[in-house]
Amino acid sequence: MKTIREIANELGVDKQKVYRFIKQNHINEAHHEALQRSGVKYYDEAAETLIKQGFSDETASSEAHHEAHHEALQRSGVKYYDEAAETLIKQGFSDETASSEAHHEAHHEAHQNRINEAVFDAVIEMLQKELEIKNEQIKELNERLSECSAALLAAQQTTQAAQVLHAGTIQKEIASGESGVDKQKSASEKKNRWFKRLFRG
Repeated sequence: MKTIREIANELGVDKQKVYRFIKQNHINEAHHEALQRSGVKYYDEAAETLIKQGFSDETASSEAHHEAHHEALQRSGVKYYDEAAETLIKQGFSDETASSEAHHEAHHEAHQNRINEAVFDAVIEMLQKELEIKNEQIKELNERLSECSAALLAAQQTTQAAQVLHAGTIQKEIASGESGVDKQKSASEKKNRWFKRLFRG
């Protein structure tokens, strides 16, 4: 007596497949009281033979069907490829696609690098022009500053000369004993005398 698992292992198929075959073909398990108490279903030699015969017929039928299908395909003149060949073909296209994508990526990166370099060069050129303009402006401002400094120096020298001259004049007046106030009085008196003579005559 054997269990479903043991029969499936001998056939080299899944246990569920054997179970479905038993149900579809209404094959009964052995009715032995000791075996039924264990809860595991056992099948006697007659049931085992039926199951194995069924799978043998199914396998032969499947192989015959496959062979007939294969011959029909060959007669049609159309070439068909099995799963291994299909996998190889797909792998080849996958590798080709990956290579193409890598090439495209490298090309795109090189193009982007060229654009970045062009932008970088343009920015540097623009900054250099701006720097030249600023240098020119600084040069002009320095020239104006030099002119202003020279004018200020000349004004200071003129002011100093005027101060020296004025100081000299004051010293002369002090030395002669006549101050600026006295000079103004005598000038005012002269004007008054002149006006008197004018209106009398």
